Amino acid sequence: MDSEPILTYQGKRYRLYEGRIQLDWSKRPCLHHRVGCVLCCDVRVTTRPGSHPRHPKDCANCLTYTGPRPDPCRHCGKTAHFRADDGRPTHKVCQEIAITTALLAETEGRAA
Repeated sequence: MDSEPILTYQGKRYRLYEGRIQLDWSKRPCLHHRVGCVLCCDVRVTTRPGSHPRHPKDCANCLTYTGPRPDPCRHCGKTAHFRADDGRPTHKVCQEIAITTALLAETEGRAA
């Protein structure tokens, strides 16, 4: 059986799966901003009886908010709902790609 390699980065071990590590953040809390974030706003309305609840176009909680969106991802800059181990906001996929890139660069550096 051909298994993916296990690599160590900053004292933690990761297994590569299809060329990228997979982080398990299922038990991490999701951050809720409530003010100024369309993704977190819990206001939903229906347009007619039986229709699915949707976010209103003129939501006073978030769309009228003109300031910067809270907690931008350290990698891509868009609003993030997770925090990495160092406490900085990030998307799961962005963090996986960053760690994988660092791991592969470190591995290639040792091989050279």
